[in-house]
Amino acid sequence: MSKMRIAALLALGVLISACNVLPERTPVDLFQLPAASLSPASGATGSIAGGLRLMTPDSSDALNGAHLLNLQNNTFQAWPGARWAAPIPQLWRDWLLDAFWRDSRFQALSTDSTVLQSQLTLSGMLRALHTETVDGRPTAVIRFDAQLVDSARRTIIASQRFESVAAVGSNTLEAAVAALGVAADQLARELIDWAARESQPRDAAQRP
Repeated sequence: MSKMRIAALLALGVLISACNVLPERTPVDLFQLPAASLSPASGATGSIAGGLRLMTPDSSDALNGAHLLNLQNNTFQAWPGARWAAPIPQLWRDWLLDAFWRDSRFQALSTDSTVLQSQLTLSGMLRALHTETVDGRPTAVIRFDAQLVDSARRTIIASQRFESVAAVGSNTLEAAVAALGVAADQLARELIDWAARESQPRDAAQRP
């Protein structure tokens, strides 16, 4: 047997051995926020013309990824074996878009993933979308600093901080996701009511 053939067989043996000792990948479950439970606003379908564009919110480095996070003693820890189906800022933007559609007061909706023009822009800072454990009890927390912007003038019409919390029924991942869905619903109702109210035409002198 030639030296080259022997060397090739040895190399193949090394590769096979390496494959046998590689650790198996841990299965990862992908989660979405539960769909918003909002229903169309009574008698107000399409009442706000001009269009609203939802921007992907800014966030801290911790919230830029897709890990499901729990905050305890000022330290973030990722829930093992689970990810959000998209990076958290994008997940929040897309979930809010669906909530606005379900409410139906805004006549036209879009996001910053398209180049469509709109009269108004909703942007902001997502400061929390995670669970927090205090005294051994987990709580779902969502905190969003919203800005409603006149797209043409590039001026802020209104800004408001929204925060919502919901108790987590048990120390399970499924319960944590369900509680975040409840918190998101509560926040969305307040946010959409605020955006609809601030979008109504009025004199500039009356704006805050």
